[in-house]
Amino acid sequence: MKQPGVRYDAVRMLRAAPADAELLLAAAERLPSFERPALVVWASGDRVMPPEHGRRLAELLPHGRLVDIADSYTLIPLDQPTELARTSVSSPTPQTLPGTQPQRRNWL
Repeated sequence: MKQPGVRYDAVRMLRAAPADAELLLAAAERLPSFERPALVVWASGDRVMPPEHGRRLAELLPHGRLVDIADSYTLIPLDQPTELARTSVSSPTPQTLPGTQPQRRNWL
């Protein structure tokens, strides 16, 4: 967060997120019906988005898994990019999650 542009963008995003509370509430209500694997990566040292919010999010998702990234704050990709990549690569996929079948998509 030492670069002014990064700080500016982060503040803009954080201020805009709560602007549409109804949209956020509607999305939160649908989380328990999300039937795909979901990796919730949270920074253990985050003061903007406390760790209990990450735990709550992972609990709302039926196939949610919480991973705490140590020595990191709000912007995990900047603070701990290697650990984030390592965590993402080792996360469950539809093929490794019991009881799920991967969906084939025709993108064309």
